[in-house]
Amino acid sequence: MVSANPEFAGVRLRLDLAYVGTAYHGWQIQSEQVTVQGELRDHLTRLLGRPVIPVAAGRTDAGVHARGQVAHLTVRSQEEAARVARALPRMCDGDLQVRQVRRVSPDFNARFSALTRRYAYHLGFGRDLFQPHRWYIYQSVDRDAMDAAARDVVGLHDFSSFCKASSLKPDGNLCQVSHCAFEWQADSAILQVKSNRFLHHMVRNIVGMLVEIGRGELPADAVPQALAAKSRSAVGRMAPAQGLFLEEVEYPEPLLSPDYWDPKGYRARQSQSDAPVPRSEP
Repeated sequence: MVSANPEFAGVRLRLDLAYVGTAYHGWQIQSEQVTVQGELRDHLTRLLGRPVIPVAAGRTDAGVHARGQVAHLTVRSQEEAARVARALPRMCDGDLQVRQVRRVSPDFNARFSALTRRYAYHLGFGRDLFQPHRWYIYQSVDRDAMDAAARDVVGLHDFSSFCKASSLKPDGNLCQVSHCAFEWQADSAILQVKSNRFLHHMVRNIVGMLVEIGRGELPADAVPQALAAKSRSAVGRMAPAQGLFLEEVEYPEPLLSPDYWDPKGYRARQSQSDAPVPRSEP
């Protein structure tokens, strides 16, 4: 471990964020649209007197929520870091909450340093006026069939069939899903999915297929068939955005220390400027 990085000028901060996605047109800055990244940029510009753009663990789509989004940014000094930690949470109100601001290793990158991400998708089977952030399905489903199909998602697979076609990666679309299971209640369910990476629309396409299996519209082995097909045409309806939450992002423990620096280099140093990154959102 080295306590000073001569290649890095400034202080890297981690932001822990929560937001209601219905208030925003997604994470990524867009002209003439209200976005989470754009709102944070505007607050930071007023606070620091220059444009500072945070980089997120994943670009959530319009309508997708977050309880555990993580972003990073770089400021010039400890004084600026203290100013951001003190003032930014107060500047963000309404549907955006800055839960914590902390200094981290200069090698920390909210996107590239992530080990795993966990998403939760909320389903409802009877209308609840006080739970708007669900996909409501007004019919019974075969819960055992959906549980079995969710287990088929777990493992190392090419998820090309579950990705928006225009977002497929030319270097491969493998994801290591370590957990995919429902938590059932009488009139609701939450699908928890954890993976080392997610493709664009991946979780929502998985949920859509699992619901179709539960309704009896697809066979029990539809997930393995879709994975083998490696074609978006093999997967039917995509679940709507309002039920999806980014819950948690995990990182290597050393990178959470501001004194840690890997002299051999880390991918974070390839992105020291706080510029937008390519989409990586389920």
